[in-house]
Amino acid sequence: MNTLRRYGNWALTGLGGLCVAMLTLTVMLTVLQVVFRYILDSPLSWSEELARWMFVWAIFLGCALLISQHKHMRMEFLISRIDPSKVRWLDLLSQVVMAAACCAMWVHGWDFCSRVTGTSGSLEWPSKYLYMAVPVGAGLSLLCLACDNPMKWKFPGAGLIGVGGGVLVFHMFLSATPWITFDLGVGWILHIVALGLMFLDVPIAYCLVFAAYASFAKQGDLMMLPISQSLASSVNSFLLLSIPFFILAAHVMNASGITHHLIRFASALVGHMRGGLAQVNVVTNTVMGGLSGSSLAVAVGTAKVLVPEMEKRGYPRPFAAAVTSCASTIDNLIPPSIGMIIFSAAGAVSVGALFTAGILPGLLMALALMMTVHVQAKRRGLEASTAPMAWSDRFLAFRDAIPALLVPLFVVLGMRGGAFTASEAGAIAVVYAIVIGVMTYRQLKWQHIPGILKEGLTDTVAIIAIVAASAPFGWALGIERIPQQIAQSMAFLAENKWLFLLALNVFLLLVGLAMEYIASLVILVPILMPIAMAAGIDPVHLGIIMVMNLVLGALTPPLGVLVFATANIAKVKINEVYKEVMPFFWALMGVLALVTYVPWISLGLNQWLAP
Repeated sequence: MNTLRRYGNWALTGLGGLCVAMLTLTVMLTVLQVVFRYILDSPLSWSEELARWMFVWAIFLGCALLISQHKHMRMEFLISRIDPSKVRWLDLLSQVVMAAACCAMWVHGWDFCSRVTGTSGSLEWPSKYLYMAVPVGAGLSLLCLACDNPMKWKFPGAGLIGVGGGVLVFHMFLSATPWITFDLGVGWILHIVALGLMFLDVPIAYCLVFAAYASFAKQGDLMMLPISQSLASSVNSFLLLSIPFFILAAHVMNASGITHHLIRFASALVGHMRGGLAQVNVVTNTVMGGLSGSSLAVAVGTAKVLVPEMEKRGYPRPFAAAVTSCASTIDNLIPPSIGMIIFSAAGAVSVGALFTAGILPGLLMALALMMTVHVQAKRRGLEASTAPMAWSDRFLAFRDAIPALLVPLFVVLGMRGGAFTASEAGAIAVVYAIVIGVMTYRQLKWQHIPGILKEGLTDTVAIIAIVAASAPFGWALGIERIPQQIAQSMAFLAENKWLFLLALNVFLLLVGLAMEYIASLVILVPILMPIAMAAGIDPVHLGIIMVMNLVLGALTPPLGVLVFATANIAKVKINEVYKEVMPFFWALMGVLALVTYVPWISLGLNQWLAP
């Protein structure tokens, strides 16, 4: 048994190395594309397509790795509320559902590959090799599930119990000839199954895949084929490549000691104000937003550094965790923003315009949080104001932070000027981050790079797996004309723009309470976009409103993933952090109202930068 486990670990290590290699090659190919286009004046015709193919394979193979590491994103609605001894039953349920979804991807995926004809555009490779990533990844995921043992049973092959249950569930509900079907419409099955499984803490990506196959199972195998196709096609996007690139750039900069330099710079700016270190927390999160675009990543990073320091200066730990979690919401507005990249892909809106539109709302959020910090610090008698830092010290702090501060400026101006795409900007940012980490800050060592790439792969797969799984879900909604039906039922709202905006905010805030924001964006954008445009709302303005609303859901129960993350690091009770969050939450709600009803805040910079 130990020998088998050892071979399994070697296989997983090899699989991880393969995925990291493919992700690294996508960065190199994208940078090479920019070099050939601008320096050698000889654009490559095949580099983008090869990068996309490797990205698709890296994602679906990486899903198996995340299963072995238990890192797929889930709501954690029940896990945080039930006795730890009962969590294993939820884990067993997850194993069964994931195994059933993987069986569906394996069986229907191979069926689709056997029917695919034609070749790719530039490489002229058979197209079926792209779509094979789905069944191959599903097969490896089943092997990883078989090696898991959520119930901690002592007999050999205990993981086969859950996988066997998954195979049974597949034949019952997800096969081309299911044993059990329901009389409900496709739309009802989609939502009941997906949301029900999410609230049972099954990983989100597999909830969506399971629901999509279950909703069309009774209609035969031909209706299953587009589901398998859309899983791969949705990831075969050059725009989505920007997500792993910006994540990698952020990991490289963190390993380079960039967080230390940014905190020092923030201290030089606002450390002398009332509630000084809390103000530094807000400013640091604002600047860090220009490096990763991921609220969760920045919340974890800054909480590890600043929460202990804030406690030393007299701040209650729940208060420190609350400031960190609320400030980290800014990171999805300041470019580059992962939320805006996903909105761009789902709504066919310019990602450069969205990045530019997020700057002023993000800065307004920072200002509102800083004002709230001042009021709370004064009311509680926390950290009085002090003499400002000497200008010479401020200059040194600014000088050290310049390499990091140039990244968001480089991204926004480069994209608005048409010099490169979001993906190319992300790839160049990775190379730039490595160069300044090794040559400028001298804290990054070449031996750190493999670990950084592994972390970047894990974060990327966790996000993109949800995007891929949401594609068949969205396709199913489209087949049933559910967006059109909703649009017709809400047509009366479109007649009054201001009433529609109010209803939109209330609806999105409720969605944010119950769903992870990435899945929400992919599912809701195709539904809400036509209604918003009928009401005369600019798509860029809609993007800012949606991203702000849904990311605020990460501060509120029952999900509150940002609160969970910071409370875990601060080692405090979640309900204590929620109490401290509320003044900051209402301040952010005020900014949301202002951004909603004053479109110029979102659109003004784009109008100014327009040629």
